[in-house]
Amino acid sequence: MDPNGKAAVVVGGASGIGRATALELARRGADVFVADLHEARAAEVVREVEALGRRAFALRTDVRSDADVDALRDAALGALGRVDLLVNSPGVSLLGAVEEIPIEDWQWVLDVNLVGFVRTCRAFLPPMLARGSGWIANVASIAGLYAYSYDAVPYVTSKFGCAGFTEGLAVYARPRGVGVSLLCPGLVQTNLAENARIVGVPDPASFLHFPEHMRRAIAPEEAAAVLCDGIEAERFLLLTHPEDEAVLRDRRADVDAAIARQVRESPDPFAGRYGPPERG
Repeated sequence: MDPNGKAAVVVGGASGIGRATALELARRGADVFVADLHEARAAEVVREVEALGRRAFALRTDVRSDADVDALRDAALGALGRVDLLVNSPGVSLLGAVEEIPIEDWQWVLDVNLVGFVRTCRAFLPPMLARGSGWIANVASIAGLYAYSYDAVPYVTSKFGCAGFTEGLAVYARPRGVGVSLLCPGLVQTNLAENARIVGVPDPASFLHFPEHMRRAIAPEEAAAVLCDGIEAERFLLLTHPEDEAVLRDRRADVDAAIARQVRESPDPFAGRYGPPERG
């Protein structure tokens, strides 16, 4: 889909990849409706889009709320007339010891990173299906394609769910003329840490682990360019880091060997928390 002359909604559009995508779409000729929890930041993005010569609007939206998402749909359709492109880019992070994390925290990360995407797609998909055209782009994470570290099991769970939902949606919606893309970025310089919880470990600094191949951070603008190029090329899976492509090839070739190697090369997540395991 060529964004030129199109109407786009960017959820989570006030910062990070979402903000960069809103601006990139405007540069490519789209009008943009920004949805985000942070009203002041969203208003600033509106001003930036307008400075690029495109129409822009914003609405405070909590993707955990059915009422908020329905209000967003109605406001976007009222302001733009139609929605050609929906970009979902909200996100939170939950890390820590799996057995110590309360269910309430699990529900929080899943409600934003998975169910929030379902809510917005459910709201915006019907007009696209009725029209027989449109595009949905969901921003997940490389963590949605493989579990990059032991410290992020809840985050990985939510992103795997998002990736699976998006692939299923692509199969479902494409026959009706609605395209779908999935962006799985590696490390990006965003403010995700503002929306992060670390639970169940006394010393997070000694528990958290980032694999060597995932330590190269890119700017949000680079990720947004990959996303917008992919939408224009009408591609499904979009990656930002060639390093991840190599990891994914290895895992497809032999996932058991890949997981065994990952365990060998990672620190012990249970160091200092338990005694030695019993050997049967």
